[in-house]
Amino acid sequence: MNQNDIFKTILRRNQESLLSAIEGLTHSEMLLQLPGEGNCINWILGHIASYRDGMLVDSGLRQYMQADEIERYAGGSQPIRPGDACVNSTRLSELIVVSFNDLIDWLEHDTNGLSQNPAGNIKDNIGYSGVCSTLTEHFAQNIGHESIHVGELNPLHELVLESRKR
Repeated sequence: MNQNDIFKTILRRNQESLLSAIEGLTHSEMLLQLPGEGNCINWILGHIASYRDGMLVDSGLRQYMQADEIERYAGGSQPIRPGDACVNSTRLSELIVVSFNDLIDWLEHDTNGLSQNPAGNIKDNIGYSGVCSTLTEHFAQNIGHESIHVGELNPLHELVLESRKR
């Protein structure tokens, strides 16, 4: 299995889990938060979308998020609580779908892409982790990072289901 296939497999698994966790949820439900400083679903969606935008930019593809959206969801940004300014969850869900489709298409059709240098200076691009110098490293770091956040969605989905019982 080559790197492209490995990245596609993980992205597909993440996408399936992500879409399953948000199916049927409202924007206000995606703002519910577990006790403490944890992330809500809205922040997780925006965060993943911003990192996927970084992979798109590095691959020489179209960026979908606006600068203010990226800033709101970038690494180190503050948690979103009900009443906080944020991007509508419907838009974030759409960004998740279009960025996934573009990344999968690129990985399927540009078989030498990961061996190429990233478009522009990777350190200036969105989603730069501070440890990456190649496109392959950036994809590996971002997809791994995404997987961690996808894992946060199940307890938040359960929180929404419990809140509906009240």
